Amino acid sequence: MNIRQPLYIVYHCYGNEAFFYECLFSMITLCRVHEPATLQQLEIWIYTDKPEWFAKYKDCPLHLKFRKTSAEEIKQWQGPLGFNFRSKIELARDFVKNRAGNVLYMDTDTCFIHPIDELAAGIEQGDLYMHVMEGLVKNEGDNILKKLHRFLQSGPIMVNGKTVPIAADVAMWNAGVLGYSTRHGHLLDEVLGFTDEVYPRFKKHTVEQFAFSVVFANAAQVHAASPYILHYWCMKEIRTVLTSFFKYMEGRNWADLVHHSQMIQMHVHLQEKISFLHNRTVMGKIKKEQWMPVVPDWELLGKQLQAK
Repeated sequence: MNIRQPLYIVYHCYGNEAFFYECLFSMITLCRVHEPATLQQLEIWIYTDKPEWFAKYKDCPLHLKFRKTSAEEIKQWQGPLGFNFRSKIELARDFVKNRAGNVLYMDTDTCFIHPIDELAAGIEQGDLYMHVMEGLVKNEGDNILKKLHRFLQSGPIMVNGKTVPIAADVAMWNAGVLGYSTRHGHLLDEVLGFTDEVYPRFKKHTVEQFAFSVVFANAAQVHAASPYILHYWCMKEIRTVLTSFFKYMEGRNWADLVHHSQMIQMHVHLQEKISFLHNRTVMGKIKKEQWMPVVPDWELLGKQLQAK
């Protein structure tokens, strides 16, 4: 990895143990797709209410560092309206204080699919990253974008007395992955200001990611992190598989976890869910039948893995 300044990978992991298994899986896939020499150039920062949860993984080769967060602090970060996703912005602002380097923020429901060398180099050069573009707002691809488009047509958005420029072809990007340099700290302030202005008038969970989309796009071209990282935000059901996997692998060393993590193929589960939703009958849609992944036979998969 050809970078001069540190690369910080930052997670926000708190509350239910399912989030901790997601975070753990994300770090394991980081190790799976990178050489040890690359991993030594990274610092992994986890904002969490339970840093002691990770203590059992003593042989983890990653440079793990923790910032303990309390329920009171999270509540404060959510603001007076209790907007959960506002805390991500405050966390990002907190992290860049008195720190120089490159930042890759990750939601816990992410996994690495390719080495991030080019992404890291891009961040150091000043490029901005988000996970993937979800569509142009004006195309009104879903109900949320339709409502957002109409909201934007109601008048300009003013932050600190200034109109925020919003292009006619503004895109909505997924904010499950964010890549930026610490010298972009002022952009995070702008994201917070935009969110605090818009959310009281448009109370949708996408306001935070739209704020990042607008502010980042006004500063530079936004690049997709999706060639390197998968954000499986639409597949909360997979938590049952992750929990089962880590229970099965309990007591194994880190190298075993990395090796056996190949038994979890996120893209396969995503395709299964898409196929299920596409093939539901009319009655199934009326009943809102939900997809649930089949928990694999880990013993059998492990034998297949050894047979390679």
